[in-house]
Amino acid sequence: MLEICEIFTSIQGEGFNQGRPSVFIRCSRCNLKCPFCDTKYSWEKGKILSEDNIVKKIEKFKIKSVVITGGEPLLQDISPLISILKTKGYTIAIETNGSIYKNLDVDWLTVSPKKETIKYFKNGYDKRFRKIASEFKYVMCNIKDINFIDKKIKVPVIIQPVDNDMELAIKTANKLKKINNLNWFLRLQLHKILKIK
Repeated sequence: MLEICEIFTSIQGEGFNQGRPSVFIRCSRCNLKCPFCDTKYSWEKGKILSEDNIVKKIEKFKIKSVVITGGEPLLQDISPLISILKTKGYTIAIETNGSIYKNLDVDWLTVSPKKETIKYFKNGYDKRFRKIASEFKYVMCNIKDINFIDKKIKVPVIIQPVDNDMELAIKTANKLKKINNLNWFLRLQLHKILKIK
């Protein structure tokens, strides 16, 4: 049984896999509650659904890419759901803030560190994720946030200005030209540009 906020289809609007049609499973509750969060409604109590019911809802969409997000999905035991989806041939991605370490059998793992976890982890995330993450995504609220990015990360680092702030995006682009890290990428939230969910 899982506590779910919503299940919907869209394109992946963020990160390295931007543009991929996907089914999103948004888990309820979060352990951080960042002030800039754009899905604060996911902090509330959700609907309790069995893994079988979740899979039935997903199968109606005929899309084989699933993104499990939140809130913070790793607050719950999502491994039974992942196992069922794997046996049915789904590609599975997880988006986590990196504060709760779990090594799950998924195809893509996005870790999005937040400053709210610095009191627990020096770099804002459990460093064990560095070995298993597919990408790291940093939400920038101001240009100084670029200093928060862990330079030891070898996988793609997505730098995302909060709310598609164009002024901040331009400042970030100019800063990136000077830094010249080959694994750092500036990305905007495509779903918001297209005005779709």
